[in-house]
Amino acid sequence: MKLREKEQLMKEIIDEIEDKKQELIETSKYIWNNPEIGYEEFKAKDILISVLEKEGFEIQRDVGNVATAFTAVKKGKGEGPRIAIMSEYDALPEIGHACGHNLFSVASIGAALGIAKVIDKIDGSVVVIGTPAEEGIVPNSGGKAVLIEEGVFENIDAAMICHAEGRTIVERLLVASASIEVIFTGKAAHAGGPPHEWINALTAGLLTINNINAIRQQFLPRVIVNPIITEGGITVNTIPDKCVVKLSIRADRRNVLLNVMDKVENCIKAAAMVTGCNYKIDMEKRIYEDLIPNHELSLAFRNALNVLGVDYIEREEANYAWDAGNVSYVCPTIAPYIKIGSEKLVGHTEDFKKASNSEEGFEGMIIGAKAMALTTFDYLTSPDLRERAKEEFQRKISSNS
Repeated sequence: MKLREKEQLMKEIIDEIEDKKQELIETSKYIWNNPEIGYEEFKAKDILISVLEKEGFEIQRDVGNVATAFTAVKKGKGEGPRIAIMSEYDALPEIGHACGHNLFSVASIGAALGIAKVIDKIDGSVVVIGTPAEEGIVPNSGGKAVLIEEGVFENIDAAMICHAEGRTIVERLLVASASIEVIFTGKAAHAGGPPHEWINALTAGLLTINNINAIRQQFLPRVIVNPIITEGGITVNTIPDKCVVKLSIRADRRNVLLNVMDKVENCIKAAAMVTGCNYKIDMEKRIYEDLIPNHELSLAFRNALNVLGVDYIEREEANYAWDAGNVSYVCPTIAPYIKIGSEKLVGHTEDFKKASNSEEGFEGMIIGAKAMALTTFDYLTSPDLRERAKEEFQRKISSNS
């Protein structure tokens, strides 16, 4: 494809998203006003599907045996590569859309609409994948991990998604994370009774935390283990026969995370052995893999931001976790952050919620839509970019194994 033709098609993509701007904003407002937690996002799913369906996308509902997941496909003139634009739309309990999912679920739809305008002139397909339950607050959270296991990402050659932030960041290296719950079971007794008849479950919980604290000096950089006791007794006159400890565990790479989880389990076993308690470990959600942004695709996204005249930060590390990381172990993936307000914005707060339904928030949403659409176009029309992205992906996955 000649440069002049590419430039014309890029203009058509941007113009199409601009033409759909008001509809996209109204869709985002609807989702913001109707917040739904993970695996209950039926209103969000339905309105996003309705926008895509009327533009001729082939819709498949309930993919991966998940009632609030979907795919929407628009095919080009040939077989070609298949690139996924992911859309996540769950909210937080009580506080609602304080993570901006109402914005960037819709940004993904906008990007797909932009590509749909010119898809009949290029080879390949764009696939919107609706991915529920990103927030780790419901059982089996990590909807992208679930859909990967169910085969929804099979035959996807590359993937992308954007997230809200107070700054625009092209490559953000995020950590792997896991959440576990430990239930210690002992033997209750009156606190004034014979001590040899007790088995104090709370002591096992406290020992677990102390054991973890004892090995913190051996943790690698960016390893975080944060335990809390959510249940440790009912009255001071009764020796607790149950103690519940919840732990958030983070590490910069998944192999490091698994190693730390083994060490934490040893701390739990030791506490149980010393006190005589039984214990049970439950995984509250899926393991979120560390996010490995594909640099070649990130360069394409950066070029798109340059075309749009948007300032950005090229690269940084952060200790947040995102199930987009699981996708980055399946295919070349990017997950940039887009500015929606003040640089001081902190996610999961009232200020972030307000920014997610603001003029600056909607501006960021449209920027994200345009940048993802231009990056998708670049990927579908550039065999050289596809090959570089694939080679980088294979190299990084091999080194992280």
